Amino acid sequence: NSTSSSEPGPSSSFQPVLPPGQNPAYDAALSYLSSHCSSLLSQITHLRSTNAPAAQIEHLEIAADVNDPLTRRTFRETGGKGMMGQAVMRHLAERAWKKEGGLDLLMQRIHQMGVVPDLVPELKGTAPLTIRLEGEEVEPGSMQSAAKWGDAPNMSLQLFHHPEEGKEEGLYTLLVVNTDHPSPETQSFVQRVLYAKSDIPLSVQSGETDLFTAPGTTHLEWEPPLPAKGTGKHRYAFIVLRQPSSSSPLTDRSPFNLRTHLSSASLSSADIVGISLIRSEWTKADETYLADKYREVHGGEMVEFGKPPKEMRFGYPMSANQKRAEAIREEAWDRAVGGLAEGL
Repeated sequence: NSTSSSEPGPSSSFQPVLPPGQNPAYDAALSYLSSHCSSLLSQITHLRSTNAPAAQIEHLEIAADVNDPLTRRTFRETGGKGMMGQAVMRHLAERAWKKEGGLDLLMQRIHQMGVVPDLVPELKGTAPLTIRLEGEEVEPGSMQSAAKWGDAPNMSLQLFHHPEEGKEEGLYTLLVVNTDHPSPETQSFVQRVLYAKSDIPLSVQSGETDLFTAPGTTHLEWEPPLPAKGTGKHRYAFIVLRQPSSSSPLTDRSPFNLRTHLSSASLSSADIVGISLIRSEWTKADETYLADKYREVHGGEMVEFGKPPKEMRFGYPMSANQKRAEAIREEAWDRAVGGLAEGL
């Protein structure tokens, strides 16, 4: 079969690199792969006749195809793009994402920037949520100029597994949350929803679909990141949730609490299937843009916030040890300054 087929099997179009007889070990390897694949195909045929679970059949399909030379070459050249209907291509893509550092980088940034535990208490491996701005892929956790985010970016989610057993498509919810929105009334920070959309239909073959323009129900239109002066670095989290059968629409942007929202929908952090984030802060270069955009969105002037909490200077919440170390440094500084003042 060719790699465009969803059926597993040896690739008849594969042309060996070496002619038969030149390398006995190479010939033996190809013969073994073909024999092994044929054995698995026989098992698959039998299981299908007995109505065996789809997961069991898919496992054998992957095993039959994963070492097929043409399959491996095709994935190397294409990354499986456009072929995610094949279980083996999803398997190879998931393995590459995990082994080549994509998942490690994401989880490191999620924990380093305090998304865990500020938004959710824990987070396991998810599917890759890719954000593109002006055609370029955005690295998770990277600092971004707010002026580039006036319009929603392009964002896609590559699912590696079907939503449910025997169900190839499911509905999902997309949230974009500013985890560090300033509250002048309390001189603290709250969560604010910048975008909310539900009923987005996705499958393993929707990896190129832009979630912002995909079918669905938009509850809160895109509100661009607008970090105010004096509020430090803001974390903007992009979150895709597995959608329950019934959910209440989001109508208020702030105050928002992701944990409360998940609980009220009978969901947990395990229902987060994709996540990424960017960071941004007020800069002199963006001053005019931010002032004009804030006036356009909120109908008033952007007010400079008070002195940000210590943790905001770092861009993520400090741990207890970091807070103690900071307190010791401040105490030592005060003593040093006090000593100098007494000597004058």
